[in-house]
Order: sequence, then C-alpha cells, then structure tokens
Amino acid sequence: MAELRAEKIMQIRLSSRVQDLEISPTAAVLQEAKRLRRQGIDVIDFGPGEPDFATPENIKEAAGNAIRENFTKYTEVAGILPLKQALADKYKKDWGAQYQTDEIIVCAGGKQALFNVALALFEEGDEVVVPAPYWVTFPEQIRLTGARPVFVEVPEKERFILRAEMVEPVLTERTRAVIVNSPNNPTGAVIPKEEICRLVQLAQSRNLLLISDETYEYFSYQTDRAFSASALWSETRSHVVVVSAVSKTYSMTGWRIGYALGPKAIISAAANIQSHSTSNPVSISQRAALEALMGNQSSVQRMKAEYRNRRDFAYAELIKIPGVRCDLPDGAFYLFPNVRRYLHDAVPDSVALAKYLLSEAAVTVVPGSAFGAEGYIRISYATSLEMLGKGIHRMRQALEKLG
Repeated sequence: MAELRAEKIMQIRLSSRVQDLEISPTAAVLQEAKRLRRQGIDVIDFGPGEPDFATPENIKEAAGNAIRENFTKYTEVAGILPLKQALADKYKKDWGAQYQTDEIIVCAGGKQALFNVALALFEEGDEVVVPAPYWVTFPEQIRLTGARPVFVEVPEKERFILRAEMVEPVLTERTRAVIVNSPNNPTGAVIPKEEICRLVQLAQSRNLLLISDETYEYFSYQTDRAFSASALWSETRSHVVVVSAVSKTYSMTGWRIGYALGPKAIISAAANIQSHSTSNPVSISQRAALEALMGNQSSVQRMKAEYRNRRDFAYAELIKIPGVRCDLPDGAFYLFPNVRRYLHDAVPDSVALAKYLLSEAAVTVVPGSAFGAEGYIRISYATSLEMLGKGIHRMRQALEKLG
C-alpha cells in the first residue's frame, strides 16, 4: 500500500465582507450567560431581547395540528397565501393600508426580512442612514451588501427620539434609504406620529426609501400601539417598506417568522433572493403565525400590562443607583441607562463595565457600544419582578465598589 502523503494544510482566505464581522453582541451575551449557568453560577440575565412568556396555547395547538395534518412540506417561497392575506387584512384594519399579497413576503424572522430587502436594494457605493443608538444588526447587514451605513446621533436629551431634521443634513446623492426602528431597540423610544409623517415626506422629497422596523409595535405604553408608517400607504406606497415579526408580540422568537410589506418590485426581488437562500419559511411556523394573527389577542394585552409593571419597577430601582441616569422609555422592553459616571481607568468603556458586572455581580447586560452609544448599557426587563429586583440590587452593590 502506498504511503499516505502528509496532508497539505489549505490556507483559508475569508471574504473581505466577513473579515471584520463578529457574532451579534446580544447573541454573544446570551451564549455567555448559558455557559456560566452550565458551570453552576447563578447568573441574572438582562441581556436577551426575548420575551420570557410561553407562546400562547392556541398558537402551539395550531402548530400541532399542522404536524398532524402533515403540513410539513415546502410551501410557496414568499409564504403561504392565507398568512399573507391575514397580514394584508391586519394592516388594512389597523392602518387603512391596502397591501396586496404580492406586496408581502414572509421570512425566517424579521432579521431575514430586513436582509432580503437590503440585498435587493443596496450595493457598493450606496449610503444608508442609520440613527444611533441602533439595533446591532442594521449596520452589519448594510456592510454585507457593500453599502455604507451613515450614522445620525440621536441624543439622550431628545429622549432618543429621531426627528427628520436630524436626518436631512447627512443625505447625499448616494443615499438610498433611511432605516428607523420604533419602538426602539435598545432605547425604548417611540417616534411620534408627526415625526413619522415628516420622515416619510423627507423620503418622498429626496426619492429615498424609508425602511420602518416595527417589531415592537404593540409594546407602546402611551398609546394602543406605536404609529406605523403603513398608515401613510395611500400617499407614499412607493417610498416605504415596513418590516415586523410575530416574535415579540406573540412570544414566538424561536418560531422564526417575520415579514416585509412594500412595493411589489422590492418584495418580488426579496422573494427571488429567499428562493436561493432558505427557500420558504418553516411550514409549521407559518400555520402557527396564522393563528397568532387571527386568533384570540388577549395574550398580547396581558404581556403588555406585565411589561409596563416591570418597566415601572425596574426604572424606579435603577435610578436609585447614584450617578445612573435614565429616561422612562415609552416602548419595547428595555432600559438604556447612562453609566458614564462609572467609567474610568480601571473600567474604561461599556464593554469593560459589562464584563465587570458579569464577574462581580453575575449580571449580564449589553454594552452600549454594540448599539453605537458608548457610555450606556442595555437592560432587558423581559424577566420576572423578582429577578429584576435581585439583579439591580447586585448591580448597585458592584457599581458602588467602583466609586
């Protein structure tokens, strides 16, 4: 038998688009918390953007029925027709928008819906305006298309509420779109109706797209729900893409169903992209999402009421910590406190502070730098009142040691 030759090690060259790409910071926090728990450490996790409620029973039953009925094969790439029709009906009922089913795509989560739209629209040399603080994935998806994110700082003194007058100065001939997120992750800020109208008018006047991420739409504590850009559909249908998901509203994060509504040409291109990546969303999850949209909605109001209670409690406890500054957010389920008081030579930035809180207090938070906002941390209150009280108490003790 011929001698085996020594294996020649291949020199792997990664593409330039991924060389600086790292795992989502929020996913990294979740992974670290799970790792420490496996070691027996009592970690209180304020990191994940995930409801702690169980998926409602009627939704789980619909998924079980789908399995029993053998609804387990490929579906239409852009989603099953009954689900797209339910989405069209929802936006007509809620906002008066007249979307047709070929203007709707169902995807494997809101993240895929956003990425499909980005791939359909952006390329090398394009610019996309991203207000900061931003959801961690916005700039990375833009960079993966070859385009460049252009950041607009939304200051704390404005309660992190984006205004059209902040956006206009950074627009150039290369600007293709503006991405907004209301209610906002990580700040909880909700853009009021009049500012959404101004942003849409700006997109019209400059021939841009407004991409409106409305994933937390039902978790708005001053109104029934946050104002949707889809309400302006009749005047601006060619300038707005709305993206959302069932993940937060119905506590269905792991089911991976999101969607986008917008001009037919964009949705069709997004569907073509999806046909070559994941193909259709999970068939069973689509049937579950259909029940979520069409079934009993009382679970949404129960979750919203509980989030409001948690928000009020966590906020009251947090602002007792000397030097911590925080606004009471109007939406989502996050607090975004200013912690600059505790940044110094030993703990120079929010990443170092997050590591310190994990090692000293066994509490996970997400550093503000992950959201383009150094000097802040994000705290999710999607956990019990008991854990919120215990965790914030631990944080206070650890921070007071820093002086």
